[in-house]
Amino acid sequence: MHHLSLFTLAASCLSVLAAAVPVMPGEPIPSEPAAPKVCRNPPKRLEWRQMSKSQQMSYIDAVMCLTMTESKSGIARAINRFDDHQAVHSVQTPNIHWVGHFMLWHRYLVATYEKALREECGYEGGQPYWDWSLDARPHDPDSLAAFPEAIFGPGAYSFGGNGDLVTPTPEQNPLNLTGGTGGGCVRDGAFTPDRFRRDFVPWILNSFADPARVEEVLEQPDYASFARSVEKVPTFDQPNIHGSGHFGVGGVLGTIGNAENSPGGRPLFYLHHGNLDRVLWMWQQKDPETRLNQVGGPVVPFDYGGQNVTLDFTVNLGALAGDATLKQLLDTQSGVLCYTY
Repeated sequence: MHHLSLFTLAASCLSVLAAAVPVMPGEPIPSEPAAPKVCRNPPKRLEWRQMSKSQQMSYIDAVMCLTMTESKSGIARAINRFDDHQAVHSVQTPNIHWVGHFMLWHRYLVATYEKALREECGYEGGQPYWDWSLDARPHDPDSLAAFPEAIFGPGAYSFGGNGDLVTPTPEQNPLNLTGGTGGGCVRDGAFTPDRFRRDFVPWILNSFADPARVEEVLEQPDYASFARSVEKVPTFDQPNIHGSGHFGVGGVLGTIGNAENSPGGRPLFYLHHGNLDRVLWMWQQKDPETRLNQVGGPVVPFDYGGQNVTLDFTVNLGALAGDATLKQLLDTQSGVLCYTY
C-alpha cells in the first residue's frame, strides 16, 4: 500500500510565495482585463509527437524566451515571465485542488501561459500536450516505456530524462513513497541550465495513466463527477489521471511532484495539464449543449456536502489575467479562451 498524501504535500510545502499574496478564488483583485471576447483563428493544440522538429524547436525557443522576459506578476521571488505562472499557482495552491473549479482554473492558467508564448515570444502554435495514456504499460508496472525518448530524451528537442539517483530522507518522504528512481537534477534535454529535478516512479505512471482510467473519467455523467474522477482522493491508493504526470515523473523529490511549484518542471507541467484539459474537452464534445453550461463541485477543498461552484463563480490569475467566470472558461473558444484540439 502506498499512502503518500497529496494533500499533505500541498499543506506542508507552502513556500514564501504562498504568503506573499493571499488570493482566494472568487475574490476580485486589481488585475488586467481578460482576453477580448472574440476568438479568431484559434491555435490547434497537438500532441508533442505530432509536431514537426521545427514546431518543437519553436515551442522550446518560446519557453526560453519567457525565462528571459521580466516578471510582471508582482509576486515575491518571481524573476521572469515563466516564473510568474509558477508563482500564481504556488500562491493559490491551497484553494485550487479538490474543488469544483480545479479543472477550469488550470485550463485558464495553461491558456494564459500559451497566450504569453504567442504574444510575447512570437510562438505561432498551440500549447502542446503529452498523452501519457499512449505510453502507460498497466500490466508491466516497472516498465520504463512510459517515459518515451521523444519527450524525455537527451536531445535539443525533448525535455530531458530522469534526475540523478538520490535517496530521500525520512523527513522528505514522511509517508514512505517507494519506487523512486531519480530525485536529483536533470542533466540533459533542452532545459538543463535551469537545474530542475525529476524522480521517475514507473509504477505510478504505468497505473495512473492507464487508458482505462481515461475512459473511466470520460464515462462520468456530469461535471461534478467528472472533476472528482480526475483527482479522486489525496492518496496513492487510488490511481487517478491527475497524479500520473505529477508523481509518475516527479515522485518525492522532483519539481513537478511539488504541489505548489509543479509548473517549474521545465515545462512538462503544461504538457501534462494540456492533456488533462484535452480530456475535459473530449468529455464536453459528447454533449456540448449540456456540458458547455454545467459546473459543480465544492468551493472549499473536500467539502462535498457544502457550497458548490456555479457558472458565475469567478477565478483569477492575479496580475496575469483578470477575473473570469466558470461559464466563460467552459468554452475553449469563448473569447476569454481561444484554442482548440
